[in-house]
Amino acid sequence: MDFEAILKQLQDWTNKVPLIILGSGASVPFGLPSMWRLGEYLKSTLSFDNEIDNTQLEAFKKGLEEFQDLEKTLLNIQLNENVLKEVIKATWMLISESDLSAYEQFVLNAKEVPLVILMKHLLSTTNRKLSVVTTNYDRIAEYCASASEAFICTGYSQNYIGHFSDNIHTNALAKIKGFGGQVNIWKVHGSLDWFETSSKENIHLPLRKDIPQDCKPLIVTPGLSKYAETHNEPYRTIFTQADTEIQNANGYLCIGYGFNDVHVQPKLIQQIKTKPIIVLTKELTSKTKETIIDGGCRNYILMEEINGKDTKIYSSSQGEHIIKNVSYWNLGEYLKRIQ
Repeated sequence: MDFEAILKQLQDWTNKVPLIILGSGASVPFGLPSMWRLGEYLKSTLSFDNEIDNTQLEAFKKGLEEFQDLEKTLLNIQLNENVLKEVIKATWMLISESDLSAYEQFVLNAKEVPLVILMKHLLSTTNRKLSVVTTNYDRIAEYCASASEAFICTGYSQNYIGHFSDNIHTNALAKIKGFGGQVNIWKVHGSLDWFETSSKENIHLPLRKDIPQDCKPLIVTPGLSKYAETHNEPYRTIFTQADTEIQNANGYLCIGYGFNDVHVQPKLIQQIKTKPIIVLTKELTSKTKETIIDGGCRNYILMEEINGKDTKIYSSSQGEHIIKNVSYWNLGEYLKRIQ
């Protein structure tokens, strides 16, 4: 492998300001729970005082034991309204607690966070605009955008009590004085900050420690429920914007994303046939390899950890190669090589 040629290619693709796609693997280094940990938490904490709900809970636990995968388990069980409500609440509580701990660390060390460094670098271009699509509920993308001094657009007004709008993003936010640029963050599965009131209003309530009274978290859990929930706002508008961003992007930088989501995949798979894509992750999923390597994509570089200490690189131009004793799959190490 001509590693210098690979580096040059990575620098070129990155400097063209690719769309950033964040999966759960991008949040785990900040202490956010993995899908496996979430499944174990739900299994150990949920309980009900009636036979119908407890029967379904036992089926859920049995599914987790069988599949060892939260999403596969929930795809095989149609949760009733009461059980689903408790799953959403428990999911919100676990992720929120970890997220707020991460926020405290951001306050102290934000400038050293690799994703912040990457955002500042990409915002320094002439356009001063960057887009992120994420399947995560947490606020890691927002924290990083804040630390990069950007104006953030999630579709909600940035107030203490924010409202959703389908056209906030159409303003010239990148030109607002006092900011380092604009970061659009499209959260296709919802956010810890979003809630539905008892009157069915969508509101943005930032950095809550608890779920507000008479409100439902606007997060879409894995499984069958996400197909029903995502026909409603704010998801319909957010999907449209995410698809538009994916279609218009020069290329893609995927961090900790496993290509297992039906809401991001269709448009992305279509575009990466010809546009460059970089994937950085601790372990490439079989779906990632199937989609990109076996899917006929022309311009890709994928990097993952191997042997606990090395990096394996998959390149559309140079094939597969292992580089000893380096962690280029890690965003921090990656940035050291391309800046």
